[in-house]
Amino acid sequence: MENEFVQIFELLVALVAAIAAYWQHRQKSQAVEAREEAVVEKEVAEALQWAAESDKNDVVSYFDPADDTVTKPPESVPARSWKMSDETRRWVTAGHTPDEQASLLKQIAEAEEQKKMRYFISVPGCFYEVEYGLLKGGGRG
Repeated sequence: MENEFVQIFELLVALVAAIAAYWQHRQKSQAVEAREEAVVEKEVAEALQWAAESDKNDVVSYFDPADDTVTKPPESVPARSWKMSDETRRWVTAGHTPDEQASLLKQIAEAEEQKKMRYFISVPGCFYEVEYGLLKGGGRG
């Protein structure tokens, strides 16, 4: 009988050891998965940060008059920063003949289609310098 108790006790000890080993293996597997997820999340965050910094640098270069490396506005730059407002269009075309108005509006539309930030528009006897959709200067003659 004593032999049977020893075998049952050994069996219980082996069962407890197996349960402990399984629990430790499960904990280790969860820790490894969590670590791998953290590494992936870190890489994604770094990639997003790099993309944001690159986009920021492109925007800064676009608006820097001394830097001509970026000549077309990046996608993140809203069109209102380089398109002429309706009020400015009305002011530019005021006092011109209908043919001159049409020519000026066509030149503005072509420049905006090409996403130019600086350009000149002109009609016989008059010119305008436009920068970022704003009238920068002009003259007659």
